[in-house]
Amino acid sequence: MDEKNIFPDYEPKITPDTIEDYLKKPSQVYEILGEIGDPHISKLKNILALFNKYEKKAKEHVGQYDKGNVAIGADEYQYFPSEEELIVSELGKMIMEIMESYSKQQLKTLKLRFKIKSQQIHFFEMSFRHVDVMGSGRFFYAEKAPKETIIEL
Repeated sequence: MDEKNIFPDYEPKITPDTIEDYLKKPSQVYEILGEIGDPHISKLKNILALFNKYEKKAKEHVGQYDKGNVAIGADEYQYFPSEEELIVSELGKMIMEIMESYSKQQLKTLKLRFKIKSQQIHFFEMSFRHVDVMGSGRFFYAEKAPKETIIEL
């Protein structure tokens, strides 16, 4: 048996797993993220406003754990996040990315310049993974971080 020819069209995924892999379009998530575009310090005030708006909605529309299909790579109890949770997670990641781009002193100056109040934000980060199941396909799953991410602005 030639193991390499069992699945001749198989191509391993070599890029990081992202929300674009997990969530199929169209979706409210993409509408919100599309409004923002690439994260930049000049957009931080708008990103924070959207974060605060959707954080409240995410608390009202919490995802859930359901029995997962282990045969195709799901966890025994797989988490299925709500769109609001996905928005909050992606916005939180944008905020982290912006914050990590500057030193504390630069951030202090930029916060004054863009009139951004000091605050603390909390969110559960969603990460994504895939499983290739030979003969069945590629499946994507979301995973909710066990602890909240806290960012000091």
